[in-house]
Amino acid sequence: MDRETMRHVPPAAAPKDASAEAVEGRRNLVLLTICQFLYYMGMGVDLTLTAVVGLQLAPTPVLATLPLTIMGTAAMVANFSAGLLSNRFGHRRVAAGGAATAVAGGLVSMFGIRSGDFTTLCLGTGLVGLYKATGGYFRYLAADSVPKARRERAVSVLLCGGVLAAFVGPWAAEACAGLLDTEYAGSYLLVSVLAVAVIPPVLAVRDRPTDEEQPPPPPVRVRTAARTREFRTAFAVLTVAGCVMTLLMSAGPLGSRHAGHPDSAGAFIIQVHMVGMFAPSFFSGWLNTVLGPRRNAVLGSALLAAGALVGAVHSGVAAFVVALALIGVGWNFLYVAGSTFVVRCYPPHAGGRVQATVEGGTGVFITASSFVSGYLFTALGWQVLSTLAALLPLLLCLWLSAARRDPEPSDRSG
Repeated sequence: MDRETMRHVPPAAAPKDASAEAVEGRRNLVLLTICQFLYYMGMGVDLTLTAVVGLQLAPTPVLATLPLTIMGTAAMVANFSAGLLSNRFGHRRVAAGGAATAVAGGLVSMFGIRSGDFTTLCLGTGLVGLYKATGGYFRYLAADSVPKARRERAVSVLLCGGVLAAFVGPWAAEACAGLLDTEYAGSYLLVSVLAVAVIPPVLAVRDRPTDEEQPPPPPVRVRTAARTREFRTAFAVLTVAGCVMTLLMSAGPLGSRHAGHPDSAGAFIIQVHMVGMFAPSFFSGWLNTVLGPRRNAVLGSALLAAGALVGAVHSGVAAFVVALALIGVGWNFLYVAGSTFVVRCYPPHAGGRVQATVEGGTGVFITASSFVSGYLFTALGWQVLSTLAALLPLLLCLWLSAARRDPEPSDRSG
């Protein structure tokens, strides 16, 4: 080959493109981690105070948790629609639209508190519930916005944004409670401010450079994805993780209070639980890569079951703390593993329908768990409820252990 020909050989172009893609992917992941932090912080304010505010405004104490129930129901209904809209308009626009509904929801909730109107508070939390649905898709946007080799790790990196939110969210909710003339009105104004702050970074996320060179692939059909082991495993893993975590997290403070512990202990238990949910994200992605998502899910199932069993055998404060912490860590491992199986069902930018089905389907079961947790606690007590809750992750652990070994990570076109 002569020198003139060698001048035109473009081997350096590929590394340059790969380098640009890696830089763009890191930038996107930083932006989305900021979005995830702001999202979880806003959700933390609502989850910390809404039951308390509901008790003050509700015509009867029985309806105190209705605003939270409406928020969960709105999220459940919107889960499927958010995925379909993302498939049509893109995750960024839908995420920004969801944040805009939270801006409105926070303001409506604030006006409801200031006017003492329980119905207005319920309307506001319902709007925030729509935001809760779209926030669950940040991880899929992250997987589509980084190089293919980092798709599966992106999910755990994104969850790191929840670590700081677990500490700052409840504190900010209380700190802003007295900002306005009516108690807690300032906290719901904070929900709106945090939602506004999400919009610029999520819209600043860019497509991967290689996506501009070829048209996006057609959406993978749900029927096609549902035939795969990855889809079935993802659905089972995410459903068990969400149901057990929701069931015991909701009943945990009630169990603590019923055992004679002060309310401050209940608040501390939930804070430790939230740290357990997000702190493992600093290494769970690496562990997911080393072990594979199936083995990582087996480990998560074992931790989830262990947490439930700790709650079943003892009712001291330390037992509650250990139980909810283990449940949080187990949820993290299962969430990362389950999300990994989801993104293996489709190539980048072709999973809107699959995501909608997984999020909508699992959301129904998780919301149902939230609805029945109070009733089951009242009927069975904390220790019996914990014992029964341990059965689900134990069964999942056995099912996963009996399955074939993980397939090699790949981008499937359906």
